[in-house]
Amino acid sequence: MTRLTPEQVKNIPIDLQNYEQELIKKTEHSLLGIAKHTLNIRNDITSVLSKKTAAIIPITAGKGTILGFTDAILAILTHIGLDTYITKKKDVGGFAEAISKQADVLFAADDNHFIAVNLRTRYVSENSACTGKAYIAALDLAVKGIKSKTVFIIGYGPVGQAATIELLDRCANVVLYDIDKVKIGYAKRKFKDRVHIVHSIKEGLRYANLIVDATPVPDIISEDMIKEDTFVVAPGIPLGLTSKALKKLTSKNLIHDSLELGVATMALDATF
Repeated sequence: MTRLTPEQVKNIPIDLQNYEQELIKKTEHSLLGIAKHTLNIRNDITSVLSKKTAAIIPITAGKGTILGFTDAILAILTHIGLDTYITKKKDVGGFAEAISKQADVLFAADDNHFIAVNLRTRYVSENSACTGKAYIAALDLAVKGIKSKTVFIIGYGPVGQAATIELLDRCANVVLYDIDKVKIGYAKRKFKDRVHIVHSIKEGLRYANLIVDATPVPDIISEDMIKEDTFVVAPGIPLGLTSKALKKLTSKNLIHDSLELGVATMALDATF
């Protein structure tokens, strides 16, 4: 999990409505709608969500809490309809508080893990997996279906791995690149000929105009790599597009956020 900065999360609460409107323009679905599409939830869950309580626990272990992080999670969960609060106590005390107040789901993050736990079923939902799946679901909606289309994944970390599996489950053709040969070796053994491995980003772009940027590396996608029909979903933080590439792509062909899609999907995954 990439450690976020206060700058990356501070505006999430105030920008959520605008963010939602942009999502609807690009996918014809709200944040909640994309999370539902990710998990193949078809029925109306609004009333069920409103009766569930989520507790967010500030964690001070490792490098400590990120200023604005819990407020951002609170805003996202409240936005999709969960009754949510931040525990007054931190760490173990926060867990005790959430359990004593009979929360249904708790959220907690340290330097390495960001999880949602259903306290009734003990099911654990992990942010990286939910983020990877959610971005593929958003891409599926944005391009009116990814079945039989070719998608290029850059980065085979936890998010990229989840994205790869989700693409294959949705019957897309997957092209994959990672600079780490160990990770690529693992992908070859796991997927065999179901995934086409390439040796550079430029090579991968010969096969696909749909791109999943799942790396934590900036400026890896340059202006010359962007075509008229390029569409990028970018769960990676920071964004891998150079400033010139971003200008050429335009916002209408880009889906990127710091937390929203992954957190909304975690919430539904843990709740249902």
